[in-house]
Amino acid sequence: MKNFFNQLQRSVLWAALPGNFIALVMIWQADFSIYLQALVSVLLILVVLVNLYYLFDKLNEQFLSLANLVEALNVGDYTLRAKGAAESSALGDLVQQINRLADNLSTTRFEYKESQLLLAKLIKQIGVIIFACDENQKITLANPAAERFFEKSESKLINHTLADLNLVDLIDAPNNQLVMVANKQASSRLHLYRDNFREAGKQHNLFILSDLETVLSHQEQKAWKDLVRVLSHEINNSLSPIISLTDTLNKISSSLPIDGEDKEDIQGGLTIIGERATRLKSFIQGYRQLATLPEPQKKQHDLVKIISSSTELLGYSCNLQLADNCIVEVDAAQLEQCLINLLKNAHEAAPQQTIDVSLKQDKQQVVIEIRDLGAGISNPDNLFVPLYTTKKQGTGTGLALCRQIVSAHNGVISLSNHPERGCVAKVVLPVN
Repeated sequence: MKNFFNQLQRSVLWAALPGNFIALVMIWQADFSIYLQALVSVLLILVVLVNLYYLFDKLNEQFLSLANLVEALNVGDYTLRAKGAAESSALGDLVQQINRLADNLSTTRFEYKESQLLLAKLIKQIGVIIFACDENQKITLANPAAERFFEKSESKLINHTLADLNLVDLIDAPNNQLVMVANKQASSRLHLYRDNFREAGKQHNLFILSDLETVLSHQEQKAWKDLVRVLSHEINNSLSPIISLTDTLNKISSSLPIDGEDKEDIQGGLTIIGERATRLKSFIQGYRQLATLPEPQKKQHDLVKIISSSTELLGYSCNLQLADNCIVEVDAAQLEQCLINLLKNAHEAAPQQTIDVSLKQDKQQVVIEIRDLGAGISNPDNLFVPLYTTKKQGTGTGLALCRQIVSAHNGVISLSNHPERGCVAKVVLPVN
């Protein structure tokens, strides 16, 4: 800029010198007194110097104004505008372009903030787990779904690394695949989408974890309900007349003149048919319960009383470790049915052993744990699949019904092998 002013100064002087030189020559050659000639010469020189100073002062003021404006734009202040230059001049065009640039930057910044606010709202409302980490694997972003899953606020999450949360494997895990992710409660199989982005010139990893199994579970339950509803209707329509006919035929055969052994064979066969039909009807009723489970009628209940009454009803040997006055809004009948099924499973796994039952509570949830000392789970993948059972007399409805009941209460149920021995059934319910 200094070189520019020096060049401009020389150009102005060279433009003014010829005219002033000619004027001075003409004045000194004219027949005037020496005092007048000296005075006019001084005035001409002063006029040139004053105009030169005025020109450079105005230019300096204008360029200083433009420099302040550009500096303000550089630090993100888009409220200043430049004024004072004629629109028809080159300097005026420069001022207009800089003002237009400031307007465009201001509009762009406003639109960017709006999009950021919209994106922040979407991330907060979306149900999938979203978090990001920097190149040092330190958490830099987490949405409310991630806070709920890891049971930590965002302010606490961003002070942790992936290693602290046992998530280091996600860095090298296959993208768009199901992965196992653990929190304090249990391990969940989630769909992983991983991508990269840059912020402040630094590389970041973005992780999106979707609980597709929950969606698939709801669709699966709906399919099972529809199937069971149709099958139970058709089978019951056939079983009822079979049971009635076997009773009638049994009564008729008792009065017929048939030899004793033949009569016993006929009546024995009819009795077996009736018993098997009755047992099959009862078997179908168990599946029908899955398809017709009503919506829970939630009321305030003390979980301590519900657990205590369930253990007393079954009469099993139980070691109870229960919190005091654990009041939660639940359907007492449904939750009691769920606990009875879990207690029966624990007793059947180790009939001669004591069942450990615990109840813990915090501000957000209650946790019920039922542990047996049996052999543990051999095939955890099919635990909650209807019709699947490892018991000789099992129907495969108990755990599926438990999951329906807990899900209807917005809770989570899980079964896992204990590190030492046996199996642990865990029911987590939210505190309303």
